[in-house]
Amino acid sequence: MANIKFEQQESFLKKEISNILKKESKNILFKDITITNVKITKDNSYATIYWTIYLDNLDINTISDSLEKATGFCRSCLAKTSNKYKVPELRFKYDNTNTRVKNIEEILKNIKNNNSSNE
Repeated sequence: MANIKFEQQESFLKKEISNILKKESKNILFKDITITNVKITKDNSYATIYWTIYLDNLDINTISDSLEKATGFCRSCLAKTSNKYKVPELRFKYDNTNTRVKNIEEILKNIKNNNSSNE
């Protein structure tokens, strides 16, 4: 039963943070961010929000710094929409899965090309 509650809360936070960043924030860097996952600690004191961006021309460090500065804004917006007594501290973390997938695809492509040229 507790797992379902955490999953529901994580799903709620994922949706709400995404809406806050895209619709309520005035920072244009946040428009292209995708929230990939949210993990909340068992005591509900911290929430780690995993994010990624699919555009190659944007600087991850700049976006990460901007997200760090926006945590108070996001948390106050969450407090208005959540019926929870305590809104967890937010931690934004870059999800580099997309980058790793691209690297693996490139390696596989190179292996295939090398095998084709050796035949």
